[in-house]
Amino acid sequence: MATFNLNGLGTPKSATYDNESAYRELLSRVNNGESIVVSVYTDKDNYPAFGIETKKVARFKVRVNQSLLSLLVGYLNNSTVNEDTVRANEVEPNEEGQDFTTDLFKLLIDEGFTPQIAPLFRTVYGYVNAVFNFPNGRMYFRLEHTDELMEYLADKKLL
Repeated sequence: MATFNLNGLGTPKSATYDNESAYRELLSRVNNGESIVVSVYTDKDNYPAFGIETKKVARFKVRVNQSLLSLLVGYLNNSTVNEDTVRANEVEPNEEGQDFTTDLFKLLIDEGFTPQIAPLFRTVYGYVNAVFNFPNGRMYFRLEHTDELMEYLADKKLL
């Protein structure tokens, strides 16, 4: 029986994520005119991220910056896409106390988009599930159920 010694075979805790390749894959899907399903979340390294999937491609992660966000929302909403301005690897982690998911959710509502919100009795305790439907896809949110969020949704007449 062989003895295995794992000393000296350490792996880095967090290898850098190849966001450029993920962006190129997303761009390929956009250029093919595919319907895109987007899940909005913050990844384990505290970067704002999108889970992207289509009928032809399994879910993959793209870390988000302002230019990538503008490109994707523009595509989903049937607008023109300017891919030259995107610098996919220029992403920053969220600041302490910042909630990217809730901030983006509120931004979309403030820009005039209307979400479908799952009835609160159907959602997992502690979370609110919502989806924005666009001509070229959907964007899903799983938001922490807070009094502030409930007041915001009530003020916007979304509950």
